[in-house]
Amino acid sequence: MIKYILLGFLNYQPMTGYDLKQSIDHSTAHFWHAHHSQIYTTLRQMEQEGLVTSQFIYLEGEPNRRVYTITEGGKIELKSWLEQPMLEMSAIKEDFLVRIFFSGQREPEKVLTELRLQMALHQEKLETYRAISDIDQNVKLHPHLKRDAAFWHMTLNMGIGYEELYISWLKDTIKMVESLNG
Repeated sequence: MIKYILLGFLNYQPMTGYDLKQSIDHSTAHFWHAHHSQIYTTLRQMEQEGLVTSQFIYLEGEPNRRVYTITEGGKIELKSWLEQPMLEMSAIKEDFLVRIFFSGQREPEKVLTELRLQMALHQEKLETYRAISDIDQNVKLHPHLKRDAAFWHMTLNMGIGYEELYISWLKDTIKMVESLNG
């Protein structure tokens, strides 16, 4: 997946590995994160595959920068991936749900403490999503990205809906655990 994320960002404009990491951290990391090492390893592989090219930019008094640019082959690869429908649902891997699944033998107060901590974390994430305003600012600076921004909003709306649902589930689960004490 990281390959397609990188190709997607490079399809907008040439970027350094650092720029790509910043772009990921402010957007797709909310639903698909990547580490620096993954990014640079994948960029090297993609360059060997002919999907991107890179060139060094030498700046006096500053560190050299390697700028990556998507190739025509990279654009074809990205388009091909985007055009193939996903015929399966993505598997859910949720560590916290595994913990709750096996919490029947735990002390209820410890479970409640953990549920309340998760509630605070999900409320914080929800507020983070609700505070995202740079999508529209980006369109003002780059009007040609207006259509892309509509899709960015769609993923943001999914994140907001997910957090609202998760918080609702946590509230119900807290009530259920509290009722087990009675």
